[in-house]
Amino acid sequence: MYFFVLGIRISAMWNPKSGQWLSGRKNWVSDLKKIPLKNDFRIWFHVSSLGEFEQARPVIEKIKELRSGTEIILSFFSPSGFLQKRDYPYATVLYLPADLPGNAKLWIQIIDPDFAVFTKYDLWPGYLKALSEKKIPAILISANWIPGTISSWSNPLINGFLKEFKKIFLQRKDHLTAIQNLGFSNTQVSGDTRIDRSLELPAEVEVRLPEKLKVFGHFDLVAGSTWPDDEEILSEVIEQLNLKTILAPHDVSPDNIARLIKSLKVPCVRLSELKTFDEKIKIIIVDSIGLLSVLYAIGEIAYIGGGFGKGIHNSLEAMAHGKPIIFGPNFQKFPEAVDMVASQGAWSIRNKSELISVITQLRLPGKKEEAGRKNDLYIKEHAGATKIISDYILKSIPYIA
Repeated sequence: MYFFVLGIRISAMWNPKSGQWLSGRKNWVSDLKKIPLKNDFRIWFHVSSLGEFEQARPVIEKIKELRSGTEIILSFFSPSGFLQKRDYPYATVLYLPADLPGNAKLWIQIIDPDFAVFTKYDLWPGYLKALSEKKIPAILISANWIPGTISSWSNPLINGFLKEFKKIFLQRKDHLTAIQNLGFSNTQVSGDTRIDRSLELPAEVEVRLPEKLKVFGHFDLVAGSTWPDDEEILSEVIEQLNLKTILAPHDVSPDNIARLIKSLKVPCVRLSELKTFDEKIKIIIVDSIGLLSVLYAIGEIAYIGGGFGKGIHNSLEAMAHGKPIIFGPNFQKFPEAVDMVASQGAWSIRNKSELISVITQLRLPGKKEEAGRKNDLYIKEHAGATKIISDYILKSIPYIA
């Protein structure tokens, strides 16, 4: 961790995100001491970034719905997550200090939680130890620790950390037996809490969808959270197949939007600059955040970015709108993507020709509707994780049950 922080300090000289990571934690002790004294049961939720926040969010909001007085502390590791959600109304939002000696004990001492919730696979040994020493129960939700990988439950270091949790709620049933065979008795399958949040999206379209987009009708393609590798392929395919497209890049900074516009070969416009309907426009570029989850509703086909890098972004949002989905080759860490490729609700592509082939296939009569129905059914059949987890948290405390 010392070397990690040193690396952040060095990279901050040229990397803005590293600079934000450091500046956000500069006065973390004084920021922490501004938190009001605890008046009720207090739960600390920790998430890495926005993706993990979407897994914690349904549980936070369900707990607040069932017991409004519960106090929520929400910590982020990533600047992008913190900066976008620092005004989240259901919690006090903070940066998590680096897991260095002393930091964890002081953090736990000041926030004084009664319960702690970590998401997916974010493990901090110092914080887990500090919680354990204070006998504060901690759980891990929406866990997706795949047996047989480098970051596996059989890894001695990880194994020890995971056994600190009172309960681990897994996303997948097929991981449970393998994990229990390694000696874990603190595991239970609940599913992915993001699914419950995704099911709410269709009802939000009418309110959240910008009026100026409604006059365009449906789009052939909505491409979300795209990176340059995705956009290079998409640009050529959009031109060749004459696709009316909404393109929402992962990075909406002015420099990246300018780069993207320069790379496109068909008429395009920033969403912020869109005034009236123009049939000549082939691509609308989304240059703000917060809209993508409802934009999928007005597309015939969804493309999910990130699959040519570390892994795809959230495909559940498109699935909740009953859309067929396409993404790059790196999707194996995402259970819903693996399942939907197997059932042909989703397709993985490696190049331009494969993307053209899939889109052409989906434009045949009834094909995209069939795939969309499969995705919609999958979402509905795998819902319910939020209730399982929130009930567990509340029933773990006798005076809340």
